[in-house]
Amino acid sequence: MFKLKKVRFKSTQSRNAALNNLNGIFQYISINMVASFAGLFIKRLNASDNLVSMLNSLPAFFSVVAIIIGTRFASNCKNKKKIASLLFLTARSFYLLMAFITLINEKYRALFFVFLYSSLNFPGSIANFMWQSFFADTFKPSDRGKYLSIRNTLSTAAGTITTLSAGVILSKYAKGENFLRYYQIAFVTAFIFGILEVITLYLHKENKNNSFIEVSTGDNPLSFKFLKTMLKQKKYVYFMIGVIAFHFSWQMGWPLFLTYEVDVLHTNELWSGIITTINGIFMAIGYTYWRKFTEKNGNTLGLALGAVGMAFNPILYIFARNMRHVAYFTGIIGFSQSAVLLMLLNILYEISPRENRTTYIAFYNLATNLTLIVAPWVGMKIYKLIDFKDSFVLIAALRLASSLLFIKKPKNLSEDPSVCINVTK
Repeated sequence: MFKLKKVRFKSTQSRNAALNNLNGIFQYISINMVASFAGLFIKRLNASDNLVSMLNSLPAFFSVVAIIIGTRFASNCKNKKKIASLLFLTARSFYLLMAFITLINEKYRALFFVFLYSSLNFPGSIANFMWQSFFADTFKPSDRGKYLSIRNTLSTAAGTITTLSAGVILSKYAKGENFLRYYQIAFVTAFIFGILEVITLYLHKENKNNSFIEVSTGDNPLSFKFLKTMLKQKKYVYFMIGVIAFHFSWQMGWPLFLTYEVDVLHTNELWSGIITTINGIFMAIGYTYWRKFTEKNGNTLGLALGAVGMAFNPILYIFARNMRHVAYFTGIIGFSQSAVLLMLLNILYEISPRENRTTYIAFYNLATNLTLIVAPWVGMKIYKLIDFKDSFVLIAALRLASSLLFIKKPKNLSEDPSVCINVTK
């Protein structure tokens, strides 16, 4: 399908590592060209609070359905790279459909966008956990941390620069009746980078003889039989309890932060780009720092520290009187978030058994998307019943409490620093 003739690499591993970096850069840019401004976009389309909550929850619904269906064939798939590439291509094609939003009646444009933004998660979610499984099959455990740390750093740096540039352009030119035209350009640009993302993934070389490749029994889709087997994996079960609790408290705040920034702090695309840039810089720094931290201290402590740091995010919002104040503490949040994103997948790879690994990864994705269906609605409901300040305090308390689940762990929870793995969302 695609060929890479002019560039010579010392080995297949170095080739895959280089392509992995490029793939991460293109993926980050493609996703963030849309995701970073999606909330502001529907606000400009006069979306209701229910649609704002739906922007967070509905994608998770499509993800849950996709994961349940996808695991029926994904774990037994003979060519994960090819299927993941096709599914990523399908998902990025939805960005192109978004560019046709002007053809929709103004009354339904916000709903149309939310539906497209959500439904792309059906192919995207299957592609995501298949890529996670493909990555585990491609790089040996001792090298994953190094390669993915570099990937995360480069993709975050490149992505934040692109997002800032897009924010400046949208803030300056996307005004009045012309704002749709510039968002259309952003959607088409995201699609183009999505094509590059797919090409760089497809160019990876596979080695079916790797000693660490997944062993599939052919009887491992998400089912009651799998759940019965999973419950015997005590380390995995305990980890998932912490994951579910933390994700619920984490996701509760997402629609509240957006609503607060738009309705109270009066943010715009420029500030969105600035916040994303600051967050990205500190996440890039964090990826490198936390990889070194885990090599000495293990994954669990790093995850707990990152989760505690993120618990303070809602409290800091209470003291924000304008977007400049948000910019002041965004670096702290980005640094903490990088730890959480890295360590969650670190531990997932570490404790998931080699046998039927894809299904364990899929169950992790399923659980975090199930919480995402409910949590944003709960967060907005709480805000309606009380106010922003009390809602932020409650969410902070729940995040802090859930982070303790990562600190207090069973004695047998693996803490071998030699198998630290770093990966983003």
